[in-house]
Amino acid sequence: MTQYSNKEKPSDNIYDNVYSSTTKMGFLFALLCKWKGSVFKLLYQDLFVFLICYAVLSFLYRYVFYYNDYQRQMFELICFHMNGFSKLIPIAFLTGFYVSSVVNRWWDQILTLPWPDKLALKLVNFCPGTDEFNRNLRRTVMRYANLSTILVYRLVSPVVMERFPNYESLVNAKLMLPHEVERLEKTDEKTPLDKTTWAPLLWAMKLLTKARCEGKVKIEAPIFANLISSFEAIETANRKILNYGWVNFPLAYTQVATVSVYLYFLAALFGRQYLTPHSDDTNFNKPGDAFEVKGTSYMLYLKEPYKDHSPDFHFPFFTCVEFLCYMGWIKVAANLLNPFGDDDEDFKINYLIDRNLQVSYIIVDEADRDIEMENDPFLAAGIDIPEELPYQDPTGKNSSAETLAREEKMTPKSSPKSDHDCKTEIIDIDSIAQSTFDTMIATTASDNVNGGITTDVLE
Repeated sequence: MTQYSNKEKPSDNIYDNVYSSTTKMGFLFALLCKWKGSVFKLLYQDLFVFLICYAVLSFLYRYVFYYNDYQRQMFELICFHMNGFSKLIPIAFLTGFYVSSVVNRWWDQILTLPWPDKLALKLVNFCPGTDEFNRNLRRTVMRYANLSTILVYRLVSPVVMERFPNYESLVNAKLMLPHEVERLEKTDEKTPLDKTTWAPLLWAMKLLTKARCEGKVKIEAPIFANLISSFEAIETANRKILNYGWVNFPLAYTQVATVSVYLYFLAALFGRQYLTPHSDDTNFNKPGDAFEVKGTSYMLYLKEPYKDHSPDFHFPFFTCVEFLCYMGWIKVAANLLNPFGDDDEDFKINYLIDRNLQVSYIIVDEADRDIEMENDPFLAAGIDIPEELPYQDPTGKNSSAETLAREEKMTPKSSPKSDHDCKTEIIDIDSIAQSTFDTMIATTASDNVNGGITTDVLE
């Protein structure tokens, strides 16, 4: 039997989900070690700036302001005020609703991306033929369909515009011909308020209509209408993509959510500082004002207004966790606002352009190859309905045979039967045979009497 290699590079399959094993023990470690597209890549610069500013303020308070009563009291008043101000911002509601809206918009744009596969499959079946005209017709129609989508991508994606900055670049890529460029430029002059993206689809439909009218392609009216509906689907998807580029996500909402998060953590630079009452402060010398840990020099102040600023930790761990959550939300939303850019989570439009063009041409050229029906391999093996397909273990062996052998070993063997059991089974078999023989004799005698036959069955 022919052996096929099942080894593929990780980059060969773009549809492989990065969350392949979510229940294994090391999933959390593997998840946190990913860098591309991770929240750490989005936040490390902002978090670094935040921690530097926090450390500078903490250093000034501990070694400069603390020994001057006026400076220390003014700094502590600012920290108390900032802490109270940060509690007034509905940060969770603003960021949660904002990110939810952005993600829904982003996902809808994914579902909007046009795919020419359906049109190519219909062309192969509705416009068959291996002659030069039919093959050229199918390829030209698919080139026009892909060209229309590329013209749309040029308007919404700076990456595609950089790849195809003008019509000459499309001619060099063999997506357009010189006379088609002249025709498209004349159309652009007639529509100065909008760029022409629908013209190639119109050319493709006119080619099919002309071929049908001249009898070169024989397509019934209902089938032709079904074929034209595929162009309508591509144009609808193209127009929806243009609408997303035309009407952006509300700028005011983006500003409110983003500014609120930044102001929240600007206040947190002061409001999350760890403050220590001065030793000369008479308000904190009474028993019960602070809880002192025995054997150490730490005093955990519980009295207002120092309650939210104690105990004294040099590193704001939980503030960093809060920064990771809220600022991470905002960064994710900013990353998804324009999925046609060049960020990690943006659509790979250049890949999509190449993929659609290649698949389109491969499909329409498959009509040149005759497909012969072969014998079904299951029927050839004497199998009507396959029970279970085999699995492959890392060694490449068929694990179904090993499973059967293992099941046979696990099945307990029956113990040898005694002479009494064997005799009982023989008596039962004899009685069943005698009963079956008596029934056959009675049935035959009844049939002979009804038919007027007097032959003695017993003889």
